[in-house]
Amino acid sequence: MRVLILSDLHLGNKASKAPSLLEGLAKLAHLHDRVILNGDTLDRYESVERLPYVVSHLETIKSACVSRSGPAEIITGNHDPAISDLHWLYLKESRTLVFHGDCIADVTHPSDKNEGLLAAYVRKHWASIGGRPNTFSELADTYRRLQGEHLRNFPRIEPGSSFRYLTRLLYPPRRPFDVLRYVFNAPRLAAELAPTHHEPVEHIVVGHTHRPGTWKINGRTVMNTGSFMPLSQPSAVVIEKGAEPVRIPLVKLIRTYTTTVVLPMRDSTAGS
Repeated sequence: MRVLILSDLHLGNKASKAPSLLEGLAKLAHLHDRVILNGDTLDRYESVERLPYVVSHLETIKSACVSRSGPAEIITGNHDPAISDLHWLYLKESRTLVFHGDCIADVTHPSDKNEGLLAAYVRKHWASIGGRPNTFSELADTYRRLQGEHLRNFPRIEPGSSFRYLTRLLYPPRRPFDVLRYVFNAPRLAAELAPTHHEPVEHIVVGHTHRPGTWKINGRTVMNTGSFMPLSQPSAVVIEKGAEPVRIPLVKLIRTYTTTVVLPMRDSTAGS
């Protein structure tokens, strides 16, 4: 059994590099027994039914990422909370917990108006039930449900461009500092959350922060697969039967298996 895990393709956003790699991803997917897309496969939307363009992007990625066993398993992310009912996966043989990662904190960057509204909505619910859930599954599932409810009331549709994406990272002025603080704390927070899962966890695979890397924290391995957006490079986590999960830059992985594909991005192992 060979498993391939990717995240943060952000299809639908003009800044995403994913469309230029779909041919390579299709060839790569066919070489694996299982493909998992770990959140933010599509860019911001509130539901498939309410935005017709989402259906097209969803069909595109489903057609591209077909493994030897069938279609990709799609986990929800903060940009696509209604894409499926799958909010996390546990791979028993390798003791690997796969989730998008945004539930590690109530908000990524509180200086953003919409993120602040979401955080207030989530914290109001935590207060109503006596505090933040202390088990992984309850936290992850409830957080995603709350986020979906919030997006139905405050939809954010942002196809955007590279310029718009980059300028939004810089404004308001406090935002870059909030984001950087979150990004650098995220591996530790993920490692602290994992032990509350009801099964033993040795490896954690997340996305969300767009920071590709591998970290050893409290005896566990945390891997972030990066993203297809500017200022990041996508990686894949590959799990072979009986072997430890490994994170490999996607460009390197595609070149290894599909040498005929022309790839526009440079190789990178930043953050490892």
